Amino acid sequence: MARTFYPTARRIEKLSKEEVLDLTFDLINAFRYVQTPLETALLMQDLLTGSEIRQLAKRLRIAKLLLKGETQRDIARQLHCSLATVTKVSIWLSRGGEGLRQIVSKLPKKYKMPEKLPSGPIEYHLPQLMIALAQYSLAKHQKVKWRHS
Repeated sequence: MARTFYPTARRIEKLSKEEVLDLTFDLINAFRYVQTPLETALLMQDLLTGSEIRQLAKRLRIAKLLLKGETQRDIARQLHCSLATVTKVSIWLSRGGEGLRQIVSKLPKKYKMPEKLPSGPIEYHLPQLMIALAQYSLAKHQKVKWRHS
């Protein structure tokens, strides 16, 4: 049997509080240094799996709909998720949820999807999606300016 010189992997549960805190600060600072939507998309695509991106996006939408006043059952039906997931987000909001409230208040009411999107799952094409959305937004903004001239 060959012996390696690499240390064996340690599970997160076995890390000390200081090590977990250090990991957490790295994550917080990684998002803090992101300055553009494209950088955010690149970081998310590299850091998260497609499933994790979908789950986080769904939780954010649940918070948005709860804050809008929709019922938990309607949200579960609309987003094809369990009532338990909606309840979990509702509990987060009721116990504070300041981060979610701040972000949701800054989100647009509705996005208009651009016509040309990359094929395949969207979460694997976040940078291309951000570029397409930016181009759509710029073109729409230019049309509005042109009409007002």
